[in-house]
Amino acid sequence: MWMIIPPAIQFNESNLKPDQVREIPTGEKLAYYVLSKDQHLHLNYEIELYSTKNEKKKLTDEERDFYLRNTILSPVNKETTRLAKEITYQQKNDNEKAHAIFHYIVDNYRYIYPPSSRGVNSFLEVKEGDCGEFSFLFTALCRALKIPARSVVGSWAYGKMNAHVWNEFFIEDKGWISVDTSMAYLQKKRSFKFFDSSLITLHWKKYFGGTEGQRVVFSKDTEIELLPEYKNDEEAFTLNPMLINGEPFCWGQQSLNGRAPYLQPIYIKFEQNDDLLSSLDLSHILGTWKIREHGIKHFLEGLKKFSLSIAILTMALSYIFENFYLEVAYKLTFIIFFLCFILRRERIIIFSVFLLFMSLSLLSTLD
Repeated sequence: MWMIIPPAIQFNESNLKPDQVREIPTGEKLAYYVLSKDQHLHLNYEIELYSTKNEKKKLTDEERDFYLRNTILSPVNKETTRLAKEITYQQKNDNEKAHAIFHYIVDNYRYIYPPSSRGVNSFLEVKEGDCGEFSFLFTALCRALKIPARSVVGSWAYGKMNAHVWNEFFIEDKGWISVDTSMAYLQKKRSFKFFDSSLITLHWKKYFGGTEGQRVVFSKDTEIELLPEYKNDEEAFTLNPMLINGEPFCWGQQSLNGRAPYLQPIYIKFEQNDDLLSSLDLSHILGTWKIREHGIKHFLEGLKKFSLSIAILTMALSYIFENFYLEVAYKLTFIIFFLCFILRRERIIIFSVFLLFMSLSLLSTLD
């Protein structure tokens, strides 16, 4: 098993130590473990929310070459080069070109989950994919124009298994700049998708150059070389192989030329064992993770869920029994529910409107 070592991890006697650790071109440390059938690895750590403010402002020649490389998921070839130049023929500098690519992807591709196939080649053909495909295409088009770019693999900073992939591109002396084309698409064309979620959302245009600051990073690029060498099995088998650029790919038994497609947060290699392979589920293949916010935001998230449950229950009872106190209770708990959204900075305007109407309704009831 391979995984990026979280910056906050300190290995001690209580932790299962990796068999090997090496630094990779992204500046992160890649750990390699060998686990037996009954062994489990559980890491509990604190991590800072995603930000690019402390990232370097200059790249070495080796780093620049790494972030301009041609990969299977984000190919730099005749097709992507032609498309990138076609999109940006009127733009003068790298920032304007990246901005034009951002608008092109948001306007011309459709978000679906799960995608029919991973990788840019498939995405260009069917024009449908999830956050991964949106990200892989942005990376490929920037690299085709010699703009260093990477697909950032991580998760929303709340809940269980809330995976997400987005982008960064590099401008000399400014550093890495955040871009999220899939969230921009969803906010532009499906603005109510995250209406009741714990995610802070932005106007779609703000996802070029920034994020809501509610995500964590597992890996700062895709297709990371795996060492010790990952040799593909001759007869790979899984019940549901995924497609990469239309070709079957068996996660956990194959690599992309010795590289992990992405680490979210791990990549694994199973020994050939038909009984084991036939019983695999997603947790065996990707691992599992759960993220909990600290402090007041965690308290407000719990209060939001509790108040909604009470509000729905008391509202139903008040309509059944036509009771004054139940009516006051459900309106008051709905007010608390809306306040939690506002204090967490989640869709402040619309929930402020809801809060106003519910407060007026409560005052009317009390009168």
